[in-house]
Amino acid sequence: MHRAPSSAMEKMRYGMGIDSRQGERALNIVECRECGISSGAFWIRWRAHRIDDPELEEPPALAFYCPACSDREFGTRGRNRL
Repeated sequence: MHRAPSSAMEKMRYGMGIDSRQGERALNIVECRECGISSGAFWIRWRAHRIDDPELEEPPALAFYCPACSDREFGTRGRNRL
């Protein structure tokens, strides 16, 4: 079941000092298109797939998938082993 994300990308800001701009950082968070889980701060093994149809002249659009849903929907990718 596909669930529409609350927003394609949320931006959270937090300050780390007396001056609110000092040490300010942006944290990009996405939701899995399949299960709706949040990526959190670390996107390890998350994948993005283009979901628009260029032949229909749709604007470019991406969908994000968590590792479990990505493996289930698209199969596992070979991983580089060092």
